[in-house]
Amino acid sequence: MRRDHRRGRGSRHGRAAGRNQATKRKNVLGGVIGLLALLTLIALFVRGQRGSRAFDAANCPEDGGYAAQIAVLVDPSDTLTTVQEGSGAPRVLETIENGAPATAEIRIYTVGQAGRGNTRAVFRVCKPVHPDDVGSFTGNPALAERRYEEDFLAPLEQALTSLLSVEGDSISPIVEGIQVAAVSAFQPRDADIPRQLLIVSDMIQNSRNLSFYREAVEFGPLSRNPDYGTLRVDLSGVEVSVFLLARRGGAGRIQGGTLRGFWEDYFLDQGASPLARPRWIMVEG
Repeated sequence: MRRDHRRGRGSRHGRAAGRNQATKRKNVLGGVIGLLALLTLIALFVRGQRGSRAFDAANCPEDGGYAAQIAVLVDPSDTLTTVQEGSGAPRVLETIENGAPATAEIRIYTVGQAGRGNTRAVFRVCKPVHPDDVGSFTGNPALAERRYEEDFLAPLEQALTSLLSVEGDSISPIVEGIQVAAVSAFQPRDADIPRQLLIVSDMIQNSRNLSFYREAVEFGPLSRNPDYGTLRVDLSGVEVSVFLLARRGGAGRIQGGTLRGFWEDYFLDQGASPLARPRWIMVEG
């Protein structure tokens, strides 16, 4: 009888332990389900917040909340070689694609138009989210890829390619073009966001105010000119990259002289960064 009593009590303990384990499993499972539900609600909320933000036809946020601003200044003052036409646009495109965050605003200007006082960009677009950063749980990777390729990369590449393949302009007012592009693109001035100025040019200034074909390529005399103040522009915090179009003949000799020194002194005086030294990228051909 005692043996049967102990056996019954042991079976009751076993059943109780089983119930406790089952309860624990249910609690763990309930916690996991609750966590997944919470994450789903958060994802849907974030997705809803993104979807509620208004964007214009250029894919730019209408509230002006850009993650960065990039001004591209193209200088087709001389006809480019076939090699330069084929390599110039891809290099600029690569710089933008690798260095610009999502919702960065990109504006393109030409030196000739900007130098003549036209402050309107010839092309404007904002970079969308890269498809690699869009997960299937919170977004639509296929739609993101189509938007990235068709609404951003393709039109940006087409704009750059077409501007670099036009017939050369009669003037090259680079200083004036930089001034107009910076004033137009980098607004509001007090916005604390990254800013870049990308210049595609042979960097040989040729305008009524200053011409490297007529005058020595020296920044000192220009900076002491009474009219220099009308050519200055605030480039504080702006990173400058120069895609230098190589030239031949007399233009090539100017490029091989003090040209880089002039522009580095110029950008230093405008307050550009980092350390006022522009990044030089050669576009051979």
